[in-house]
Amino acid sequence: MEILAIGAHPDDVELGAGGFLLSAARSGHGVYIYTLTRGAAGGEPGQRVREAQKSAQFMGAKALWLDDLPDSRLEEGLDLISRIESRIDLVHPDIILTHYANDVHHDHRTIARATMEAGRYDSNILAYEIPLTRGFDPKVYFDISDVIDDKVQLVRMFASQSEKFYLRAEAIRGLAEFRALQSRFQVSAKFVETFDASKLCLGNDFMLRRMPYQKQGAQPVHPAQMVEIPQLL
Repeated sequence: MEILAIGAHPDDVELGAGGFLLSAARSGHGVYIYTLTRGAAGGEPGQRVREAQKSAQFMGAKALWLDDLPDSRLEEGLDLISRIESRIDLVHPDIILTHYANDVHHDHRTIARATMEAGRYDSNILAYEIPLTRGFDPKVYFDISDVIDDKVQLVRMFASQSEKFYLRAEAIRGLAEFRALQSRFQVSAKFVETFDASKLCLGNDFMLRRMPYQKQGAQPVHPAQMVEIPQLL
C-alpha cells in the first residue's frame, strides 16, 4: 500500500497522523510526505527543514518533499492544486491523508479543499486532526498504542516548536487516550488516532480499493519550485 500524507507546515503530518504513518512504514507500506511550506511564520525555515528531514528518517518514510509556498498565506487555486496533483501522480497512493476541511488554521483549510480537488480521481482520502482541531467528527479509528511513545518522540524532533503546548507529550497522549475511549475498544487500545473519511471506496472483498483512472494533461511541478530529499531515506 502507498500512502501520501499532505500537510501545510513541517510537523502537521507528524502531529496529526504520526502514529498511523509509523505503523504503516514498519509494516512495509510506502509512506510519502508532502509539506507545502517551510513554516517561516513559526520559526527559522532552515531549522524546520532539518527537523522534517530527521523526522521522516525516523519514521521510515520513502520520500519527503518540502515545497516553499508562503506560510499563513496559502491560496486555493490552480497552482496549489497542480502541485498536490503532481505528488499524487508520482506516488499513485492507495490512501491520501490531508488536513480537516474545517480546521482552525487558514492554511489547513485551504490545503484540505485543494487536496479534494487534486485527488478527484483517487478513491481514498482521509482527514487527520491535531490537538487544536475543533468540531472534528471522527469516522475512522486506528490503534496507535504500540507506537505512542515513538509518536511523541517523532513530534519532539521539531525542537523549534517545543514551546507550543499542543505539541507537548501530554497533549498528544491526551487526545489519543480520549479517542481510544470514544472508540469503545479501549480495552485493547489505549491510544488511538482518528480520521474523517472524506472519500472511501471498498471493493467486493471489503478491502480498500484504488480505482484505476486515466487523466488528461497532467502538469508536473517544475523542479526549481521544490526541494526533494529522496536520498535522505
